[in-house]
Amino acid sequence: MRASTTTTVLAASALVLAACTAAPGDTPGTPEPSAPEPSTPAPGAPAPALPTDAPADVLLPEGAWGAEGGRAEAEGVADWHLPEACADGGPADATAMRTATEGDGAAEGVVGVHQVAVFADADAATAEAARLADLLAACAAQGGAEGTTYAVEPVDVGAQGTGLAADYYGSGESGDLDTALGTYLATTRRGAAVALVALDGGESTVGAARETVSEQARAAWELLCRYEQAGC
Repeated sequence: MRASTTTTVLAASALVLAACTAAPGDTPGTPEPSAPEPSTPAPGAPAPALPTDAPADVLLPEGAWGAEGGRAEAEGVADWHLPEACADGGPADATAMRTATEGDGAAEGVVGVHQVAVFADADAATAEAARLADLLAACAAQGGAEGTTYAVEPVDVGAQGTGLAADYYGSGESGDLDTALGTYLATTRRGAAVALVALDGGESTVGAARETVSEQARAAWELLCRYEQAGC
């Protein structure tokens, strides 16, 4: 009888000790709390809408060209800055557009031009960039006034980059285009925006003008990150 009582007391003590030392959540039958799983976008969810405006900061900053004669900016859809030989109005489907001109061209000074047109989506911008490329090709095919010739070439900036060299005297047809006197312009696209960058006037060679415009086109492309889904 005494042995039985002792055994019962020991068993009860063991149960109390186990209950006191058990960690929270160790109670049999009680599952550990788990962190909620991160939510993922539903398959097929529409992409966020891109901005359709053209604020002032989509343009190259004042002084970017180092041209004399001040700077002028205009807001609103306008004609693209193309040679008269292939000009064909502005981007009819653009939702917004800005143009900046730096320099007055006096005393053989240069004039830098930067235009940005924004569209409702990348498809509309792609179509306009393709139309611009076709216009530049038409320029190259027919030439300009007073012996000016044009050469169209790809530009490795952004998407659909296209360049147009203007050779004032047509000397590049029989020699090195880079050393001919002339100007250069380039067009490119990033997402739902199309940009044109041009260097007019001055006494530059085509090669030097191309180098300047290509550098400015890369800087201009960087300013358009808000118009593609990847963002900035």
